[in-house]
Amino acid sequence: MEEARNIQSVLVADCGTAITKLSLIERVADSYRLVAQTEAQTTGNPPWHDLSVGVRKALQGLETMTERQFYTQGRIIVPRRGLQGVDAFVVIMSAVAPLRVILAGLVREMSLESGLRAARGTYATIEATLSREGNPVSPQETWARTVRDLTPDLVLLVGGVDGGARRPVLELAEAIALAASMLNEEERPAVLYAGNRTLRPHITKLLGDITRVLIADNVHPSADTEHLGPAQSELETFYIEKRLRTAPGIETLSMWSRLPLVPAATAFSRVVDYLWHREGNQDRGVVGVDIGAATTTMSAVFDGRPYTTVYEHGVVNGLSEWVDAHGLARLSRWIPDDLDEETLMTLLYNAELQPLATPQTTQELWVQLAVAREMLRATLKTARPTWDTSGAEINGWETMPRLDPILISGGGLVHTPRPGQALLTVLDGLQPAGISTLLLDVNQAASAIGAIAGIKPLVAASALNAGTLASLGTVISPVGQARPGDVVMRMRIEYENGSELNVEAHYGEIEVWPLLADQRATLEVRPSRRFDVGLGPGRGGRVEVLGGLVGLVVDARGRPLMLPENRDQRRRILTRWNWDVGG
Repeated sequence: MEEARNIQSVLVADCGTAITKLSLIERVADSYRLVAQTEAQTTGNPPWHDLSVGVRKALQGLETMTERQFYTQGRIIVPRRGLQGVDAFVVIMSAVAPLRVILAGLVREMSLESGLRAARGTYATIEATLSREGNPVSPQETWARTVRDLTPDLVLLVGGVDGGARRPVLELAEAIALAASMLNEEERPAVLYAGNRTLRPHITKLLGDITRVLIADNVHPSADTEHLGPAQSELETFYIEKRLRTAPGIETLSMWSRLPLVPAATAFSRVVDYLWHREGNQDRGVVGVDIGAATTTMSAVFDGRPYTTVYEHGVVNGLSEWVDAHGLARLSRWIPDDLDEETLMTLLYNAELQPLATPQTTQELWVQLAVAREMLRATLKTARPTWDTSGAEINGWETMPRLDPILISGGGLVHTPRPGQALLTVLDGLQPAGISTLLLDVNQAASAIGAIAGIKPLVAASALNAGTLASLGTVISPVGQARPGDVVMRMRIEYENGSELNVEAHYGEIEVWPLLADQRATLEVRPSRRFDVGLGPGRGGRVEVLGGLVGLVVDARGRPLMLPENRDQRRRILTRWNWDVGG
């Protein structure tokens, strides 16, 4: 893009489910920085039905804050003229409803699992699953009735390795064709076929005259191979077309910008990808989590290969439905207060009714952080099987691979009163192993910067390196088993001013030692022979670490993390862990 060469200032509108955020990123001296940020309520729902209303409201706040003019005569001023306007305006979005998808396939533990993971790469909800498995006779009428009654946006049809099963896949396609033919033309779902490649001509011939057919590479081309990228790309393109380009008020926003619309999850994943290339560590991955009001995004990069998963729940929307599916016990186990079920449900309902509100009481905060923990665990459960982490595994242990850094974003974590609360929530939800630096997206600007990376990568890289991300600290998580209180690691901390500190870490504890933000130290780590900090069983060494808002943290609680079954014991230990990290 020719005009990208002259971009000195960019305005990004991030239209989320509850909040619309404007981020102004400009060149200051020799680098690009986030210079101003405002927000307003998202206005895609009643009574406004127009996303541009919220953007204009945020623009008013930005003009007041900066004493500059960005908007005149019904549009944003582009390009910049002196102190008026900006050189580029970008819109990213997660405010619209997810795609409604029916998944159809053969074997649940093969193609259907792969199809589910492909759908989770964008904003989508699985309305139903059609499977031939366990049905000796093809239930085509039942399948057709399901598609007809649910009228999804898209049917994701998978099944059969390349050159493998034919007839069962065609039976599913015939049922989909029957259902689509019974619907009005505007109600017919599109079909994305990502199964046995030899059947593509048959699928196109069978369905092409009835509804729109999209083709992608087989998600499971062989028995031991999964290939999700092409299907995920087609799903994202369809999501942009079906949802983003038809969002209320999008015509106005599109008039203000010549740049393409970007899903928020895609923008966020670009930042995670950049962090992996910036660090340049082939033996570890990078993971980023963005917990929003309605969805949770987890992006990862291993050996240069990106992975993105969007979980259909966040910290606000749909909590009552999530509880119906999973129960209250999964939330209450993380709450150190004695909350009865009625009080807990009341707090969840209030959070849904007031998505813009921040926790005002300790109980409300505990509930929000409990929800965040479970969203992290649920998203990880879906994302983890899609990662190829062979070069980053900690050998001999079923734990998280080596990760550095871990990026944390989303209002559910960024706005906690104390940084230790956000850190502990991520440790409980992800349970990292080895040595990791935790970075906090303090202004929730990572997605905005990721959107800019699509136009001018230099601007995005410069803005990220100019203090947009704050370090919570370095966390060392030894992997192994011992008795509570046993010494699992000894460590000498050598500070930049020449002082030293010799410390011990004990099994079952979280321990924090002083290491300020932007301060570095060299550690001489000596784990016991039964423990691994990512350097090999019992192997130590010298590592350089970065301080942060919390400090240098050793999480020696073990992996997997086990909570006491006894309610009183569990409350006491949760309270102690919170105190340990300054929460």
